[in-house]
Amino acid sequence: MQRHVPLGYHIQNGKAEIEPETANLVRKIFDTYLAGTSTYRIAKDFTRRGILNASHKPTWNHGSIGKILENRKYIGDEFYPPLIEQSIFEQVQSRRIQRVKDLGRAAQPNSFANQSVWSSLLVCGECGQPYRKYTEKGKPPKWRCKHYIYRNRVHCRNRFLSEEQLEQAFIQAVNQVIETPSYLKPDFKELPQQESTAERKLTTQINNLLAEPSCDAQEVKQLAFQRASEQYWNIRIDDRAYQNEKTADALSGVGIQTACDLTLLERTIGKIVVQKHTCLEFYLKNGRSITIPIKEET
Repeated sequence: MQRHVPLGYHIQNGKAEIEPETANLVRKIFDTYLAGTSTYRIAKDFTRRGILNASHKPTWNHGSIGKILENRKYIGDEFYPPLIEQSIFEQVQSRRIQRVKDLGRAAQPNSFANQSVWSSLLVCGECGQPYRKYTEKGKPPKWRCKHYIYRNRVHCRNRFLSEEQLEQAFIQAVNQVIETPSYLKPDFKELPQQESTAERKLTTQINNLLAEPSCDAQEVKQLAFQRASEQYWNIRIDDRAYQNEKTADALSGVGIQTACDLTLLERTIGKIVVQKHTCLEFYLKNGRSITIPIKEET
């Protein structure tokens, strides 16, 4: 499994560690928000002061601040050490929910108040967008592609799913893993190198300069430094061996499942791809996948 590194962490010997300077910035965001400052004002202040964001750029908006405030990785998980106390994190979520109510807004499908473990896992196999939970008055909630409606028209026609369908599919998937130990022997093929748009542009600029007869060495050096910074902030980690060990630990001693254990889901599954009309692809955190047909509701 690959991941982007959240602000406040860096990677040392394949493991996530707290990066003191940026970690203090994350803590400041939480403390400032709890003290009553809005995400808009925090973003405006950081931009004015030229503070660098997770992309190593001095531009912030209320959305990027909100994502930091809702990122559960900051209270710690199997890969990231805790950076924010859980009590503080929960206070922040309560304030965000209350603020939505005070402003008379409806909670958005992707807001913290409407999230569940499924929110971070479900991906549309047609357009690549996440799935979100939608509720209509008098009807049970359904999960559908975020781009089902896009720019006021139907954009993605991938199927809707009930939580019962998701739960039943996960039970099947995890039981297959329990019954087939080979799923815990991942195929460690080399991951392709990925390059961001900014990196590609910088590489092109460097190559163009080097092709000139009177190449400006100082300018090349500056561009190379910018590219190195971009590569650092866009680092992707191959932690499949680590995740394989964690997945095996999570399933150690676990018997055949008859009910959906959301904790087990969170500990073993890295992504679920909804293939149009037919099946769900469960990707274990070690990179292996299991295809489960979607059971139609009666």
